[in-house]
Amino acid sequence: MIRREKFLPTRSSKARCIFVIGLMICLYLFESSSIASLLGRRIFNYIVKPMLWLGLAYIIWLFPKARTKGQLKLKNLLNWWAFNFGVIYIIVFVLAGVVDGFGKSPYSHAPLDIMINILFVGAILVGREMARSYLVNNLTEDENFILFVMVALFMTGISMSFHKFNNIKDYVEITKFVAQYVAPEFAQNLLATYLVFLGGPLSAIIYLSIVQGFQWLSPILPDLQWITTALIGVLVPVFCLMAIQGIYVDAAKERKERDKKGDSVISWMITSILSITMIWFAVGVFPTYPSVIATGSMEPMIKPGDVILVKKINGDAAKIGDVIQFKREGILISHRVIDIKKGDQGTRYRTKGDNNSAADTVLVNPEEIKGKVIYVVPNLGWPTLLIKSKENIPLEEIQF
Repeated sequence: MIRREKFLPTRSSKARCIFVIGLMICLYLFESSSIASLLGRRIFNYIVKPMLWLGLAYIIWLFPKARTKGQLKLKNLLNWWAFNFGVIYIIVFVLAGVVDGFGKSPYSHAPLDIMINILFVGAILVGREMARSYLVNNLTEDENFILFVMVALFMTGISMSFHKFNNIKDYVEITKFVAQYVAPEFAQNLLATYLVFLGGPLSAIIYLSIVQGFQWLSPILPDLQWITTALIGVLVPVFCLMAIQGIYVDAAKERKERDKKGDSVISWMITSILSITMIWFAVGVFPTYPSVIATGSMEPMIKPGDVILVKKINGDAAKIGDVIQFKREGILISHRVIDIKKGDQGTRYRTKGDNNSAADTVLVNPEEIKGKVIYVVPNLGWPTLLIKSKENIPLEEIQF
C-alpha cells in the first residue's frame, strides 16, 4: 500500500525557510556594513561575497529537497524557453540602443577579468536562485501569485545596495529611481520566481545568466534613457511571464481546447513588441512623437482634437514658416515661426498662431523648442480631450 504524503510546508520546512531568509538578510546587511569596506571592496566583491553565497547554496543543498511543480518531462522545454526569454530581452535591449545610442561598458574586458566576473556573477546567481527555489517550492504547491510577489519583493530588496539610495533627494529622483531600478528588478524577480516554481533553480539561472552576462561581458552597451530602461525592464519580463504560463499549460495539456482560441507564442511576442513600441512612441522615445491639440489657434491647419506628429529638432535649426512646438511654464504650444531675431542674447524666434490676430508677445529661445510639426492626424485626439474635460482641467491650459 502506497502512503500519500501530505504536502509541505511542515513545521520543520517552515523553520528552514525562515533560516534561509535570515541568512540572506544577514548577507545583505554584511555587504552594506563597514566590515565589508574594511576588507576592501574588491576583495569583498570578488572573494568574500561569492564564497558566502556559495556557502548558502551548499547549506540549501544539504536540506531535504522540495520537488518543483512543473512536470519532469517538461524541464527541458522550460529551460529552452528560459534561454529564449533571455535572448529576447537582449534583442529588445539592443534595439532600444539603436534609438537611444550606445556607450562603452564600465567593466574590464581583459581575459582574466572576464573569468573573474563570470565566477563572481555565477556564484551569487547560483546561491540566490537556489534560495529562491527552496523558498517557493517549500511554501506552495499551486500557483500562488501572492507568494510569488512577496518572494520577488524580498529578492528585489536584498539586491538593492544602500549606496544606491544616497543620490535620492526629491520626489523626482524617487520616481526615476523606482522606474529605472526597482520596477525592472522586481519584474525580473517575478519572472525568475515563476521559473523556479515550474523548473527549479536551473531555469531561472539560465534566464538571468544571459541577461546579466550580457551586461558584464559586452564591451558596448545601450545607453538608454531612464524611461526606456523602465519600459523594457518591466514589460519584457511581464510578457515573458504570461508567455511561459501559456506555453507550459499547453505543453502539459491542462488547457481545454475551447479556451485556446488561437493563443500562441508568436502572438504573445507580437503583442509584446507592439505594446512596447506604442508606449515608446507615446512618451517620446523615438525622434518623432504625437501630441494632442486642444485649441484653435492654428486653424485651419490644425483643429482642436487633432493629433500632430512632432519631429525633434535642434532649437537653432528652426526656420521661418516652420510650425514649432515649444514649452513655456509647463504648457506645450504649437505656433508658426514668423521671424528670427539675432542679437546679444543669441537667436530667438517670434511665433504666431495662424488663427490669432497678433503675434506672441514673448520670443522663443532655442532651448524651449521641442520639435517641429511634420504631420496632422484629424480628430484622433478627441478621447484625450474628453478625459481632460472630465478631470476639470481647462482645455486652454493643455496646449496651444
